This record gives sequence, C-alpha cells and structure tokens, in this order.
Amino acid sequence: YSMKKKLLVLAVATALPLGAAQADVTIYGKIHGSIDYIDADNRKDEYWDVTSRASRIGFKGSEDLGNGLKLIWKLENGIDITNSDNGGGSLSSRNRYIGLAGGWGTFLYGTHDTPMKMSTGKLDLFSDQLADYNATAGFIDLRAKDAIAYISPSWAGLTLAGAIIPDGDYDATGDLAGGYSIAAMYTLNSIFLAAAYEDVGDLLGDIDNQDHWRLGAGWDIGNFFIGGVWEQEDRDDDDVDKWQISGSYTFGNNVIKAMYADNDWDNDDDIFDDNDGESWAVGWDYNFSKRSQVYIQYADSDVNLQDTNATGEQKGFSMGMI
Repeated sequence: YSMKKKLLVLAVATALPLGAAQADVTIYGKIHGSIDYIDADNRKDEYWDVTSRASRIGFKGSEDLGNGLKLIWKLENGIDITNSDNGGGSLSSRNRYIGLAGGWGTFLYGTHDTPMKMSTGKLDLFSDQLADYNATAGFIDLRAKDAIAYISPSWAGLTLAGAIIPDGDYDATGDLAGGYSIAAMYTLNSIFLAAAYEDVGDLLGDIDNQDHWRLGAGWDIGNFFIGGVWEQEDRDDDDVDKWQISGSYTFGNNVIKAMYADNDWDNDDDIFDDNDGESWAVGWDYNFSKRSQVYIQYADSDVNLQDTNATGEQKGFSMGMI
C-alpha cells in the first residue's frame, strides 16, 4: 500500500462505530450467461436464445457475539442479465435468512435450500447449465420460503441437516411443519455419500401429498470423478423413479464431463406419460481461474431442457461463460 492508502484505511476505520470491526460483511456475486441452440419436437422451428443462468448478487455477514457464538445473515438476489424490462422484473429471491452459528452447528430461518437440495448439489456436474439434472433427470430441488433449519458441524465427516417449513404462506392452514426435509452427508477421503428424505405436503401447489427419497454418491479417483443420484417420488396417484450417473476427467485447466439419466413413471393418470424417458449430455469446461470459466456442451433429453412447455425429445447446444 502507498502511504495515502494507509492513511485512508486508518481514517475510515477511525470513523466506524465502536464494535463495527467485530462484524464482517461480504459482497459477492456471479454472472453466468450462455448462448443456446434448441431443437424441440413440439416446436415448428429450432431456435437460438441467450440465457441468464442463476446469475446473482448477494450480501452476507456475521457478528461475533462472544463465547464462540456468531449472528449470521444473508440477502441474495438472482439477476436476469437478459431482461430489459424497466419495470424491475430482473430480480428474484434466492437464499435470504438470519440465524446463529457456533461449535454446536448453525440455526437459521428465512428462505433457504432444503436439506435434500443441499445433499446432492455437488454431484450435479452440469449445475445451472443446459444439462442441469433438475431439467434432464427431473430431480426436484426446493428453495423453501419460511424454512426453519439446523445444520450440524462435521462429526468425523458426517454432517446432518434438517428443516421444517410452516405452510401459512402456501395454503393458509398455518401448520408449523407443513413440510419437512432431512439429510445426512458423509465424506471420507475421496468418497462422498448422501441420503435425504423430504415430505413437501401441499407446498408444490398443484401436487398433493408428495414425498421424496434421494441417495447420492461420489468418488474422486485421481483426475477422474464419478457420481450418481437416485430419487423416488411418491404422490397420491403416481410415483416415479429417477436416476443419473455422471463423470468427469480433469487435466490442466480442462474438464471433460458426461452424464446419463433415466426416469420411469408408474401412475394412474396419463398426464405424466410424456415425462418417461432418457437424457444424456457431454461437455467441456475451461477454467481460466477459480472464478472465470468458459464451456460448451451438448444435451439430448426426452424430459426437458430449455423449453419448459416442451413435450417429446429436445436437443440442445450451449456455449457459456461464468
């Protein structure tokens, strides 16, 4: 630092209120956009699109309360970098909460990913991209408003998480645990295991009495990684088994990756028959640094890709930057 910079830092620090030095505030964010080519069976023509993919800006902080206890908080907004609507439609809510953390774990409440979503997030090699496993495999990941959650510290590699979701904002019945989610995650050297159960009740609106089971596993073998996720959803009139296997190979700044997924519906209603099917994708990532990346990928899915109203097979090519 130059002498002028040192004096400026000293002046700002002196002007801060007493105790402010014990608080920590971080501004962070991500810009992720892709150029996509989509060919969907239910469309007359193929089309190109520029897509904002989970771009965000956030503020998070903590304050030391003493005796190992901290107050923590986060305010995170999703940003659509392709939205030119001057009416403010480019912002959306992501995780926003307040809570306490210490050696005993973390307690928080607000809007947050459910433990089930947290349990296998690291196993989605195409996360937030065209071949994201929520689209291609159809896994259901929830970010619940009104969540009341606890996340344990790591006990010899084992982490537990649980959340209840009051449903006053969903169906106005006001139950404290209108939905709930629990998960266990275990890491041992190069092996990762996860198990989760979630009962979302009526929180999904048009689907009643739904609950999910999920298992996940990942294994790092030198420069290779292989992972898999299985999920079963039980509903009033139907159920579905979904699974995905994925793998990657890293060399230098390059990552080559691939995935295959399948889901099979067993139902009493024909409305979900079109969701049976297979998906696969291949991709290449190049990391300029820990923060900057470019990638290309190709995906083929009988379930869903970009077009949320699509039925039948969809194929797509995506070029993105993060």
